[in-house]
Amino acid sequence: MSPFIVILSTGSELTAGRSLDTNSGWIANQLFELGWKVKKFITLPDDPNLIFSELQSLQTLAKEKPVLAIMTGGLGPTEDDYTLETVLKLTGKTSYSVEKAKLRLTKIYESRGKEYKDILPNVFRQTFVPEGCKTLDNSVGIAVGFVESIGENSYLVCMPGVPSEMTEMFKRRLVPELKKLYPRENLLQKTKWLWNIGESLFQNDFIEPNRDEFFKEAEWGVTANRGYIKCIFQSTNQNLLDQIINRLETQYPKIISDDVFSNVHDRLVALQLTISVVESCTGGLLGKKMTEQPGSSSYFMGGFLTYSNEMKSNLLGIPIETINTYGAVSEEVAKAMVDGLCQKTGTHYGISITGIAGPDGGSDGKPVGTVCIGIKEPNGQITVHRYVFPGNREAIRENASNTAIFLIYQSLKSKVI
Repeated sequence: MSPFIVILSTGSELTAGRSLDTNSGWIANQLFELGWKVKKFITLPDDPNLIFSELQSLQTLAKEKPVLAIMTGGLGPTEDDYTLETVLKLTGKTSYSVEKAKLRLTKIYESRGKEYKDILPNVFRQTFVPEGCKTLDNSVGIAVGFVESIGENSYLVCMPGVPSEMTEMFKRRLVPELKKLYPRENLLQKTKWLWNIGESLFQNDFIEPNRDEFFKEAEWGVTANRGYIKCIFQSTNQNLLDQIINRLETQYPKIISDDVFSNVHDRLVALQLTISVVESCTGGLLGKKMTEQPGSSSYFMGGFLTYSNEMKSNLLGIPIETINTYGAVSEEVAKAMVDGLCQKTGTHYGISITGIAGPDGGSDGKPVGTVCIGIKEPNGQITVHRYVFPGNREAIRENASNTAIFLIYQSLKSKVI
């Protein structure tokens, strides 16, 4: 039986509006991809009475049905971190210090000098958990997470509120535990990405016409990202899922993909191909994305950040007349950029990005969001793609860099490994 899932975020900075709760949405999305749906979000200030009241209500609900409560925040070393003491009050348990975390914390603080060593007793509270719980190691920070029973087939999960710590703990420590606690043996899932299409258009064009045929037995969901939507289909019927994916690939042959970030990495490694980048409006973001996976040094050789026209001309050998004639944001300049890049680096693949990220700089012919992406393939062929991406400056830059990787994916998928 699937649990009644509630996500609780604690922190007065959240309820005061000083910080945004990004944890809840991220956790809910991850759970959906695992086959579970969240029923409720709760955001609470650093008030032990309010936190206790909510947990007590969930403990009462657990007498009627399986409950999974996932709470983030309140595990730090300061006096406004109330999670542990509230859980101890709820369960009537005592706590103990996790030796592995205590040793790690001691080593870190002693290496920082006497001032830090003197405050060790105060920060040790991050290493305490309820007796008899399942601990969740923190490989990014110090605070130990834990899973505590609150009823039959019901559990309270407590994790740090710092997103980098929480996401790592969730993926590496919590997910294996959840799969043991709530197995979904018969649930099958397929995921595909569609590029430069909105959620509403996808639902109108694909889901609605196929609702009677496919989606009486299959669940579907969409998560929107910069440049693409992730389409998730779940069912106990493998044949039905295959039919859905076949229909999807037939309807969207030019914009469909698997996970481009891992796929591009795997294929470049397997094919022993190299790649370099030259960026303007994305300011190095594409290079960052290309090097996020371990092992990327085997194919990513480097590149150039040519923000100004002078740098485009001086570093890449583009005649200034070409830039003046067509404009820095043009198919002609994007082509010249990637050609000059590959002449300098000698890589099999090259990618160039030039665009108008805004908020200023747009015109009727080239509005804000106009981006040209050039791709040079191992056979020397250069193609340039022009887009007008929606959103603010951050969104446009993310869209452009993600789409550039998708274009490499399209080229690589035809190559035989």
